[in-house]
Amino acid sequence: MRDACTNPNCTFNATQSCVLGNPPEDCPYRPVVARADEELEEDDQVTDVQSEGQDEDETSSHDAAATSLGGAVLTAPDDDLPFLPASRTLGIEQANAMMESRPTCMVGIVGLAGAGKTAALVSAYLLLSRDQFEGYSYGDSDTLRAFEEITGASRTWQKGSPPEQITSHTTLSNDREAGFLHLRLWRHADDRLFDILLPDLPGEWSKALIERNDTDRLLFLRSASVIWLMVDGRQFANDHKVPRGRFDAQMLIERLADLLLDRRPKIFLVPTWQDSQPFPQKEADDLAAYAGSFGFEAELAPVASFSWNDDMEPGHGVANLFNRSLCALPPPPEFWPDTEAEAGDRRLQAFRRRA
Repeated sequence: MRDACTNPNCTFNATQSCVLGNPPEDCPYRPVVARADEELEEDDQVTDVQSEGQDEDETSSHDAAATSLGGAVLTAPDDDLPFLPASRTLGIEQANAMMESRPTCMVGIVGLAGAGKTAALVSAYLLLSRDQFEGYSYGDSDTLRAFEEITGASRTWQKGSPPEQITSHTTLSNDREAGFLHLRLWRHADDRLFDILLPDLPGEWSKALIERNDTDRLLFLRSASVIWLMVDGRQFANDHKVPRGRFDAQMLIERLADLLLDRRPKIFLVPTWQDSQPFPQKEADDLAAYAGSFGFEAELAPVASFSWNDDMEPGHGVANLFNRSLCALPPPPEFWPDTEAEAGDRRLQAFRRRA
């Protein structure tokens, strides 16, 4: 749209006819004027641009204020960042993964409540922490937090007034799956490292095995390199309790024979509380003979995880039990054994001869 003619010699404003002959909409003497609706649109656009600028300014000022007032200054971490392990007991899958990745000795531990299963593990851990584990030193552990949890009570009593029970009763968060403690030991004699998995199980599992032959939770024993059969040595010091203690030990041997199918790892008969009363040798011979009737090789390995006897050091026999368990491992198979060749077995050589 154009305004009135600005040429003083032209009569276009009166006659609507340009004296220069220019078209009315193209005449340079008629300035272009915007319509009212176009002006409104332009005003709206200007207003929007100004408001956006104000919003950005307000947002940036708000973020700055939030940061200055203690707002989050870091983004959330990615989910794939590395993290430290939980250091609690290992589950079946984690134990299998370890055994598949490197040579590992799994020890099967069975015994009724009060037999001293957890006490033996606590004693071993404390001896390692003080570098008093004969022939070995601490190398590593994936379950340090679990060891610290079960050793807490052994560090809270005062000298001269020991508690009646050093370790608390073992309970598992998952009552259907075993929890394994892990230790890596460095043997001084040959400068070798050994990984050991030690299940810390409630005594009720062994009781269920004896009374109901409940083997579902103990199937992992089929992968055990050795088995510790823990018995309460105090039972065999009391004539009235010996028959019951002997029966429970024999039933465990019999149940293990059924559970392990055709496998027969070495069994260590581990009587505890040896600071109170030595284990009768006749009972040890009878149990070894009973285990032999099921194809097991059984040996006696008495321990005193904690001692109230001045003539016996705390942890007596624990390091020896570990050492004998590691020495009981079967030797690795021969890499390339020599065999007697027969005429029909040398098929590759015969193939080359025919070629």
